[in-house]
Amino acid sequence: MIHNFFEPRVPRRTRKQVRHELGVGDDEVLILHSSNLRPGKRIDLLLQTVSRIRPREAFKLVVLAGDEFAPFVDEVDRLGLRDRVIVRERVNEIEDYMQAADLGLFTSDMESFCLSILEAMCFGCPSVATRVGGIPEVVEDQVTGLLAPPGDAAALAHAVQRMIDSPPLRASLGRQAMQAARARFSAEVIVSKYEDLYRRVRVDR
Repeated sequence: MIHNFFEPRVPRRTRKQVRHELGVGDDEVLILHSSNLRPGKRIDLLLQTVSRIRPREAFKLVVLAGDEFAPFVDEVDRLGLRDRVIVRERVNEIEDYMQAADLGLFTSDMESFCLSILEAMCFGCPSVATRVGGIPEVVEDQVTGLLAPPGDAAALAHAVQRMIDSPPLRASLGRQAMQAARARFSAEVIVSKYEDLYRRVRVDR
């Protein structure tokens, strides 16, 4: 097994600048979700999860959408989240937003790896995610993030609430997430594994 890797670019804007642009206050926790919005990403569950967070004023959710978010606008309104959800479609400078976020939230029903989690880890941003597919290979539960059962909005919300209520927990998980990203998923580490594999294939042939 050779995992994906991610080498972040240097953000063009500061954390403070991005949070100001998004209208995120100093006392608000910025939750990040980045995906192509396909059905398996469970955007409905993402929204149901954040709708359970109390108080509502404690957070904002920024969605970096790889596709149009329009199909989910009615659900945002139904859940009373219009002033809590910020959408940015087809963003190229993801690093700007990753460094500005306090935690990631990923509610997929299936994932082979979830590169977005790794992208956040590189900036010391821990994630709450579902325990599906390859996600447990990226997130070590209670060490570099928090995992919850798939499809369980209550469990996901509880994990997010823990993160919001405990800045020391976020900081600890974030530090270890960044260390894991560098130690296990950097280009230097992963590319060398590919090189070793190619050498073995050539020898075997």
